[in-house]
Formats: sequence, structure tokens, C-alpha cells
Amino acid sequence: LALGALDRAAGFGERIAARLERGQKLLFKPNLVNAHNIDPGTLGPGPGSTACTEWPFVAALMRWFHDRMGIDYHRMALGEASTTIPAAAHLFSSLNPEGRPVTPQAVIEGRAGGFYGGWGFYFVRRYLAEGLAPGRTDDPMRGYEESVAGLELPPGRAPDRLMVYDLNRLFDDPSKGRRVPVPDGINFRSITLHKAVVGGAPDDPADRADWPGCVLVNVPKLKVHVITLLTNAIKNLGIGLYPMQWSEAGGRRWDYASPHDEVPGIKSGIPHEVWVPEIDPRTDLPLTDASGRTVARKTGGIDATMIDVIKATQAQDVFMLHVVDAVETINLDHQGIGWGEKVPEGLILAGLDPVALDLLSARYLFGNVPMARAVEVDLDDGAGGRFPQAVPLAAVQDGRIVTRQGFDCPLARDLSLARAEARGLGRRTYHVIGRDLESGSPIVSIQGRPGLDVAGRFEDLTTSTLYYALFKMPWDLQRTSLSYLAAVDQLTGSSLERDFIEAMAGTGADVVRYEDFGRKGMVTSIMHLSGRLANTAAREPFGWHKARFVIMSRILKASSPAFNVHGADPLKEYCLGFACLSAWQMSLFNEERPDPFRPGLTWGRGRWPSFQLAWFVHVGRSLYGDGFPETIGAASMFSNALFYADMVQNQGRLTIEAGREPESQAAVVNRYIAGLRDGRPPNLDFTLYVPLLYDQIGGAPLPHVEATADPARVLTVRFNAGGEVWPEA
Repeated sequence: LALGALDRAAGFGERIAARLERGQKLLFKPNLVNAHNIDPGTLGPGPGSTACTEWPFVAALMRWFHDRMGIDYHRMALGEASTTIPAAAHLFSSLNPEGRPVTPQAVIEGRAGGFYGGWGFYFVRRYLAEGLAPGRTDDPMRGYEESVAGLELPPGRAPDRLMVYDLNRLFDDPSKGRRVPVPDGINFRSITLHKAVVGGAPDDPADRADWPGCVLVNVPKLKVHVITLLTNAIKNLGIGLYPMQWSEAGGRRWDYASPHDEVPGIKSGIPHEVWVPEIDPRTDLPLTDASGRTVARKTGGIDATMIDVIKATQAQDVFMLHVVDAVETINLDHQGIGWGEKVPEGLILAGLDPVALDLLSARYLFGNVPMARAVEVDLDDGAGGRFPQAVPLAAVQDGRIVTRQGFDCPLARDLSLARAEARGLGRRTYHVIGRDLESGSPIVSIQGRPGLDVAGRFEDLTTSTLYYALFKMPWDLQRTSLSYLAAVDQLTGSSLERDFIEAMAGTGADVVRYEDFGRKGMVTSIMHLSGRLANTAAREPFGWHKARFVIMSRILKASSPAFNVHGADPLKEYCLGFACLSAWQMSLFNEERPDPFRPGLTWGRGRWPSFQLAWFVHVGRSLYGDGFPETIGAASMFSNALFYADMVQNQGRLTIEAGREPESQAAVVNRYIAGLRDGRPPNLDFTLYVPLLYDQIGGAPLPHVEATADPARVLTVRFNAGGEVWPEA
């Protein structure tokens, strides 16, 4: 219904048909940011199931083009340049009991021979094949074997196949890529992209016949994001088209990704913040000069990174259609690492203008106030709209910090759409048409707000969910975070609120915009650390445990001068956001408890803790999980060290018992500790060095833990009497 309404209004069908006559194919580009959609161990949903465009959504979309527009499946293709696919292919290859490599294309398929794991395009093929009318010859299963073998036949040489293209991998055959100019480029003057997207060289008829270009069907998943306001139409192309495995100079020094070996883990070579630091390859943290200042260069930030690549693609005469999977949106985290939550919004959005589509999507996600109330709230979203977000605020009352209700407008702090409009990607104006399948009512819009036309009466469509990203609370829930810091300042005489704003946005600023990350290289550091995590998890035996431990250790060490020998704090403000998150979550606790760091203060039942306690809890949760200070949880430094020791010293007996569910893993860890206190084996050989005051759980000293004030030793773990140390010095 969404595409039919759009076609009637915009007439994209005729334009697509004309391009297909010239030999182009429909190239579907989903968001597969975490390709672990199907768990190879359980064959059930993997962590990527809260991150990826749903494969049934793509199946339905392909079938619509086939059944409604008469486009053969062999005139379609699918391509992706997900950050996790190189690492997933390496990891799955090591897990495959058949002993054969699992290619990146097979990761996208979700099946390689008898091995299952990855996204699930194989099942798209099966669904489409089962619905194929008798006598049709465009079998969608043709092309699957090429995926398993890692073969990428150019579209011009695959007239009878539905091909999958790994848009990351260009180094093995540079002829698959083409360097294209960026009109008015800011971060890049030119970019190398896969010819499946931009086509062959216009002045080379043979190359153009092999690679005729595409009709790009952008199929993002509507989600919150850890850096940008949201991830949707613009970001799915603006980051998702850059190839990870390409080096202009040759070798493995990738132009757009790191680490610089055969398994890059993230696109850290493209600017994700305005001030991009030089990174120490040993620590993945910023380098500093003799005065202690971060060595950094100024860029156009992530906005320019995204706009540059879309402008470069548009300039190659690529026609784009954007279809958003918002049937279940993703809240809290977009990465597919365990914290994201699916929200059943039941929306399908489509358009030819990515700017307008992203504005509509952002207004829906971050505007949870119905229209009648929203017009009374004096908050403009920067594009003339009234889409406030109802949020909790902290305030001082009778010497305590209590919860009040207020409003915020995240969209007003975002400049990306205005910049995209200024550079010609689209416009920040739109109107909505469609139909609600449940009621049968037409969908229309008033002043940018979608709603139902119910017998001539407008009923607005407004989410009831508070959307924000856990990893950037001070940017998304900014009024919430700053009100808490201001309340702490009022009680203690500190300057947390002003210090944070000035560190991120500069002296004199009164708001932190989405592009404001300071000059210490915070975002770039997190990118490089995340890339190392993916690389280590894929390459090293039991690398997942080491990778998770090391990234948490590096982040904590870089958050405080007391935790590292350099006395630096490049990630102080990043971790301050987690302290704000802890404080808010503690205010929601259903029992009121005293604050041990500030006499007279309590937390829980709408009361917020002191900042010292919120910070204490944040560090404790990193060390021991969400059960801190009473119990140990699964996603913690301690549990990752324990399960690694179990694998290398105890034949994985505890790991097997724990299984894959976090609750079961936490139960096994806590039973192990109880058994150790009672003198029962096994007694694994590892020692976790923690800051002072963190060596107890449930009020009792914890085995395998030693408190220390030594900045070199704190937040490290040693195995086998010091024979192995994480992270390396």
C-alpha cells in the first residue's frame, strides 16, 4: 500500500522501468549492521535480530516489485557493506563443522551448505521461489550457489541470477570498484565505491555493459543511534555504502576502516565527529602532544561523511527509492549487542526524498506528545514543526533530588537534515498519504504530523514510547541529563553541568548539539575500540570474552586520570553519560534507600542519587554487571574473565552449563562464587584488579578480585599467575 500510494503520487514506476530496459537492476540495500541475525548455535534469533532490516520485509518488498510491477527476480540484486560482515565471515568459517569457508555473501544469505548463521536472504529466496507461478523461469534460488562460493558475477554477466554483492570487498579484485568524484565534497573529494552501485566507467563500453549501474532501493531499519539522532534513510547509505576492504595504496591499510589487517571491524577511517584525532594503534586511544592536548584535525563530521557519499552516488545518475522498515522500530541501542528493544509501531514509510523521509521518521520517534498538547509547548524542532518529547527531569526539593515532568526536543539540536537540504539531497518539507490496514482509514498529515482521516476528523499518530540511545543519554535526553547535573551542582557547589557543556560544545555554549563531541577524540576512540572488539572476537580463540573485557577496560581507564598512567581522561564525558543513565534508572527503583556518599540523600521511588553514587554504580556495573552491588551479571568484566578462564583451564564446563541466556550465565557465575567460598572446585586461576571499594559483592569479599590504586594495574586481569594479561600494557 505504501509503494502503491507513492507510485500514484510520484510515478517512480515508469522511471524504474526505463532504467531496467537499459540493463540496470534493482539493487536492494538493507541495514545489516550486525549480521548475527540467525544464531549459528541455537538457529534462533541472534543479537543482530534487534539491529537488521527484517528479511521478511525485504522478501515482501521484492515480491511487490515482482507481482505488481512485473519485474523478474533476475532483474533484482542485493548488496550490503555492513561493518560486521568481514568479522562474521571469519568467525563463521572457524565455526563451520564442514570445514569450508563461509563467505561474506553466505553470511548475508544466512546459510552455507549445512551451516546456518547470518542474516537470512536464503529464506527470502525460498519464500519467493515458493510463490513463483508455474511456468516462470526467474527462479530466485539461482544465484545462491554463487553466494556460497563468494562469486560476484557482474550484473551484465548474470542475466539469469539474483545476485548478492559484498559491497565491502574490493581489495581482492580492484576492477569491482570505481573512484567517483564528490560534488562540493567536504570530507572527501572522491570516494571508491562498488560498481554494483555506481556502475562501470562511462567511457568504457565493455565495463559499462558488465556494470550498468542500478536502481538503488534503500531499505533501512528505523532505529535510534549511538552517534547520530537516528539511523534511517540517509545513514543507511551515508555510512553503509563505504567499502571497508579497500586501500588506494594497496595492502591492508584500509582507506575507510580499521584495524588494518584482513578482518577490519568498523568504518573508523571515515570521520564520525568534527575533531578527528590521531589514534595510537597500540591502545586505540588518541595521541596527545607535549602539552597533553589531543592531536586532531577538523572535519565536517559525520554529517559531511554521510552527505558526501550520497552526493557522489547521485552524481553517477543512480535513481534511489527509500522504503523504511518501521514495523518494529528499535529503541535503546541500534548495534545488536543485547540492549536494543523492538517496539511494534506497525509503520512502513516510503519516499523518493531521503531528507523528507528522515524528518518524518525523526519527528515520529522523538515526538511522543499528541498534537493537541504539542502545539502548546514552546519548542520548535528547527524545521518549523512542534514535535516535543515528554521526558523526566530532575529538580531539588527539600535537599533531595526528585523527578519532575517536562519536555525536550532532540530534533532541534540536529543539523544534519538542514545540511543535507542545503547540499541538495532533498527538502525538509513533505506531506503524507497512505492507508491504515487495521481501520481502513486514509493516512494524511497536518503540519507534518501523520494521522488518520476518520470520516473527516484528524486523529494524529503519535508514539507512546520514549526513544533514546543508552550510549548517548546526554545528547538524546539532554534536558534530563543536564537537569540532573544542575541539581547535583545546586546541592554540592560543583560545576558538572557547565563543565560538560563546555567540554563538548565549547566556552559560552548553552546546548550540546548532535555534532558536539569536544576535541578529545571521544567518538573516534570508541570507533577504533569497537573495531578492535570485532576483530579480536573473530580472530582469537574465545576472543569474544577478551574483546568484551578489553573494550570495557579501555573505556573505564580512559574515563579517569586515576585509572591510567598518563593521567588522561579522553572518555570522561562519554562515561558521564552512563552515570546520568545510572542515576535515572536508580530513581525508578521501587524502594527508597539511603545514599552512602551523601548523608540525608536517598534514591529510588522518584528520588535520584548523588553523582558520586551514580558514578560508583556505573563503574561497578562495568566490573560486575547490572546486579551490582548484590550479585554478578553476565555482561561484565568479571564474568568475561571467568568464562575465558573456564574455557582454557576447565574445558569449558561452566560455559556449557551456562548456555547462551544472560540469566543462566549470571546464575552459573554466582553459583561458582558461592561454591568457591564453600571450598568446592573448580578454582580457576585469574585475578581481576579493581579500584578501591570495588572488591566486594553482596557485602562479602569476592574471590579472584584484588583492589588496587595502581593506575597501571587497575582494571586489568591476569591469568595463569600473570602469564597472560588483559589488556596488554
